[in-house]
Amino acid sequence: MADNLKTALIQAYLRDLDAPRSEASTTLVFGYIPEEFSESKTANWNLVDIPGRSEPIVGYVNSTVREFSLTLLFMAGVGQSKYVNAESGYMDTGTSVDDDDARAVKKKVDWIRSLTYPDYDNPNFVRPPHRVLLCIGKLIKSVCVVSTVGVNYKAPWDENLLPLVAEVSLTLQEVNKVPPGYTEVRNGLLSSYD
Repeated sequence: MADNLKTALIQAYLRDLDAPRSEASTTLVFGYIPEEFSESKTANWNLVDIPGRSEPIVGYVNSTVREFSLTLLFMAGVGQSKYVNAESGYMDTGTSVDDDDARAVKKKVDWIRSLTYPDYDNPNFVRPPHRVLLCIGKLIKSVCVVSTVGVNYKAPWDENLLPLVAEVSLTLQEVNKVPPGYTEVRNGLLSSYD
């Protein structure tokens, strides 16, 4: 694999922003750059009827949340764990490991699936599912919540009936403390995270 592609892969990741600082597995590097991904956002307009007018007045109400959809591919035996810690299954900068089997695939899928579950680690209160930073090179860098995870496990299987291939479809919704406006988006704002 070319060095520039390796670098690109490290720049495509999900980072768990709400994970405890002591947790080693806060970042999941994509094994492959998705072939495609999409984003959508809708402006909501309200039609106000005026008696005697031949058409309604159109008034802006609000905009929906920006939504991202992508499918990640995890495959054992083809370098999926190149930048993955053998114990945790997640990015560990500077460490290369040989654990590149179905266990690595399962760990990555479980990590992503966990982002739709509430956090019960504190017995005093329940925290909502964790926020993530979605980063895809210089195109997208957004704080999001994962709204949907769909996993498609594929053969072949190992001796423990763990899949060697998994496709994970994600839908993420952007969450901003201060939403960007027309000018920021028009000028190519990458992130309001920084």
